[in-house]
Formats: sequence, structure tokens, C-alpha cells
Amino acid sequence: MPAIDNLERALAAADAAGPDHHLAEGVRLVQAELAAALGRIGIEGYSPEGEAFDPAVHEAMAQHPAEGAASGTVVEVYQQGYRLNDTVLRPARVVVAA
Repeated sequence: MPAIDNLERALAAADAAGPDHHLAEGVRLVQAELAAALGRIGIEGYSPEGEAFDPAVHEAMAQHPAEGAASGTVVEVYQQGYRLNDTVLRPARVVVAA
């Protein structure tokens, strides 16, 4: 999971460097290959923005008022979660509406 997180950070940095930066394209390809390899063995990522907070699959990192969101709703995902079939390997780290 940390390798995937680092690829996402590298993509964000490369995207910030501008659209003519070719590093983003290369990192995006590596990320896609890694995600496909994990998918072949049944590991999938999930990003629960807009879902009701569930402590079994989410880890609340913060809680604050969010305009237009019901209390207890995930309003931001800091780090996506991963699961293998129905087993949570890592909960999604989220911000929850107060």
C-alpha cells in the first residue's frame, strides 16, 4: 500500500509541474500496472467520499462542519482504503461532516 500511496503523491507533484511534464505520464502508467496486478489477486482500492461513515472500513482523521453534507458523511478522503474480497487491509482515512 505505501508504494501506491507514493505513486499517488508523485502524480500530484508531477501534475503540479504542468501539463507538459512527461513524468506524470510515466508515473501514471506504473500506477495503473501496479493497480492491475493487485486487482488480479483480488486487492481493490476504495475511496468512500459521500458515503456514511463506517468505523469498520473508515478511519476518521478529522471531523468538521461541511455545508450541504449530512452529519456523519465522509466529505474528504485523505488516503484511500484497500480490501481483499470483504477483508479490509487498510481502512480509508477520511474527514467526516460534523
